[in-house]
Amino acid sequence: MVKIKEWRQGLGITQKALADAAGLDLRWVQKLEAGDIDIQNVTVKRFSLLMKGISELSRQISCPCSMKSDIETVNEIHEMVDRLFKEDSA
Repeated sequence: MVKIKEWRQGLGITQKALADAAGLDLRWVQKLEAGDIDIQNVTVKRFSLLMKGISELSRQISCPCSMKSDIETVNEIHEMVDRLFKEDSA
C-alpha cells in the first residue's frame, strides 16, 4: 500500500502544496487520499507526477528520521520513472 497521506502529513505539507508541486488537481489528490481512487488504477504518468511532488517537497523541508527511508524510495522511484519517460520520448 502506498502511504501518500501519511507521507504528506509526515512532511507537514498540505494537499494543495502536494497537488501544486505534482502538477495534479487538488480534488484528485483528495480523492486518492480518501480512498475514492484506488492507487492500483492510477496511470504511471500520474503516479510519477505524485512521486515528483513528494520528492521535490521533501527536498525543501527537513524530513523526519522515521520517514527518511520511505522518502528516499520515493525519490528513487521518481527518478527511475522520469528516466523511462525521457527515454521513451527520445
